[in-house]
Amino acid sequence: MPRPQDHVVEQERSPEAARPHEADQLRESRVQPTDLQARLERLPVGHPSSPYRGDGSRKPPPPDLARYELPLPDELPPDTEQPDPDLRGHTSADFGPDGSWRREGRELSPERSRIADQALAKCHDAEGRGMDGSYGNHGLTPDMRHIEGQLDHGHLAADAERFALKEPNRFKEKFARLIERYPGADPNELVSSIHDGVRYTFILDFEQYTQGVEIGQERLADAGYDHIETKPSWASEEYKGVNSQWREPSTGVTFEVQFHTQESWDAKQKTHEAYEKIQAPGASIEDVERLRTYQRTISAEVRVPPGALEIRPYKKER
Repeated sequence: MPRPQDHVVEQERSPEAARPHEADQLRESRVQPTDLQARLERLPVGHPSSPYRGDGSRKPPPPDLARYELPLPDELPPDTEQPDPDLRGHTSADFGPDGSWRREGRELSPERSRIADQALAKCHDAEGRGMDGSYGNHGLTPDMRHIEGQLDHGHLAADAERFALKEPNRFKEKFARLIERYPGADPNELVSSIHDGVRYTFILDFEQYTQGVEIGQERLADAGYDHIETKPSWASEEYKGVNSQWREPSTGVTFEVQFHTQESWDAKQKTHEAYEKIQAPGASIEDVERLRTYQRTISAEVRVPPGALEIRPYKKER
């Protein structure tokens, strides 16, 4: 599709656009990169768009989003493995000809499966990846990369783009669990309560962890996201970390941001499969207790960062 600037170029090459005074006006109307940088340099220190922090130090350059563009499936080498931690230990789903969905003892009717598909489509749009696998300047993932660039002592977990969107079968499985738990509730309200259809994890340095959580949440609020909830779990015996929920205001999509140290992130990865088995239908009391003991054993090895136990929970009032 031709872009607006392509149309301008075509006009400049046409006989009518070749008049000297009009060409000069076009040139004067364009903002050159050097002019834009000069304007940014003149902004007050601490301004959100200023290249300088409040203490006068220069911010790191914004990330090059092209580095994080994902290849389309047909662009991957033939034998490329596409790991998905949400699929470990799980069987594939069964789709009925009427659009119904079934997996490991849970199911969705055609209508409810479509509700989940619509919610997933909204998550995909909010995440920011285009049909060609590239990212522009708008969307949750580009914003998370910009926030990452503002953290002096933290970074996004590896393969953040690959795992930003919850796998569709896992999303529908969670939706089915909610329906089982709240059989009389409106399915549209239940699906909108799934807050991790899009999710990100920041790994923060151990000594600066507590301050990093505060700064990360401030940057999310500065980016215009609505703070819904923060749940610190450093006092828990089975899970260490901070989970927070945010809402993208234009789409209403709720997403999750976790804050971990490298140790707590590694522990979460080790216990992920145990957590999923605990949630599985038909899990025996003996198996649940054994798996929870395993989770406690792994979590007990995770060091608590200075001040992490003082991180306060938050929940927005309705």
